[in-house]
Amino acid sequence: MQFDISRDFLDGIALQQPQKRDATAEVQAKGQLRFLPSSPDGTLHTAVVEFALTVDPNAPPFARAGWRFLFTSSETFDPKADPQNPFFASMMMVGIGKVLVAINTLCMHANLPLVPFEPSRLVQQAQPNAAAAASAPKPA
Repeated sequence: MQFDISRDFLDGIALQQPQKRDATAEVQAKGQLRFLPSSPDGTLHTAVVEFALTVDPNAPPFARAGWRFLFTSSETFDPKADPQNPFFASMMMVGIGKVLVAINTLCMHANLPLVPFEPSRLVQQAQPNAAAAASAPKPA
């Protein structure tokens, strides 16, 4: 099966000063890949890489962003049926990289520290069920 990314763009971004400004606090990153409904013929698909940064796990994230990908498949395909596909892992890394470029630009202007990006560390920490959970609808 062949996949082709037709278009990708910033879906949305929000950054605010963290509530907790402790120099020793650890910033936690969370990301997921969420699939939106495909076209009726099953060859045009939309996925959103969602990324969030938080200092306190109980507080809302101080930075959130999403990068949207429109991609096609050479034949009818349901992305939710194969969440472990290597194409989706690479899409996730590309999306997080693009999101972090945008977030770091905003952090620089907001006088916040830049967020380091180590793709190899993110890949190592990826949970096998994360992609399946990402395709589930979010609670309202």
